[in-house]
Amino acid sequence: MVAQSNDPVVSLTDVRKTYKVGEVDVPAVKGVTFSIPRRRFSVIVGPSGSGKTTLLNLIGCLDKPTSGRVIVAGQDLATLTDNAVSDFRAQKVGFIFQNFSLIPVFSAYENIEYPLLVLGVSAKERGRRATAMLEAVGLVDHGRQRANQLSGGLRQNHGSRAYSARASLSRGMSGSAFFSTVKRSS
Repeated sequence: MVAQSNDPVVSLTDVRKTYKVGEVDVPAVKGVTFSIPRRRFSVIVGPSGSGKTTLLNLIGCLDKPTSGRVIVAGQDLATLTDNAVSDFRAQKVGFIFQNFSLIPVFSAYENIEYPLLVLGVSAKERGRRATAMLEAVGLVDHGRQRANQLSGGLRQNHGSRAYSARASLSRGMSGSAFFSTVKRSS
């Protein structure tokens, strides 16, 4: 299935996920249905244990639902083989982790460039795209600094922008999806 420009980037229909812990079934997600339109910033918020991470793992191809349908970027994830899921995840899905997930010994530039290297983009094109993204997010002056040399605010800014940049850096991925969670305190 090819995504149309007006299709949601994420669509879940009656999604359930139950984990077996010993002899006990533990429902983590119970019949969730929602969609996220393209180009929409969306947040999954809830208390600890409410299923936020499980939902992201399902959407991000890290886990499979017990039942229900998950469609990401026009692709019904249930139709993919294990190898195809890995390829899809590498090309279409990115996560922004709460700890910034920057590689500390890489520079800001290298943290942006690395996903492109993994995707097989040429060195010249990686350089062009990484530089363009640093310019676009206002971090060009920090491009050669190691991630562990950036201030906490710059690391957070760079971490979220570097991973979000993956969609615009990778050609033909207008349907890419990027996810993070927010823990709501009680």
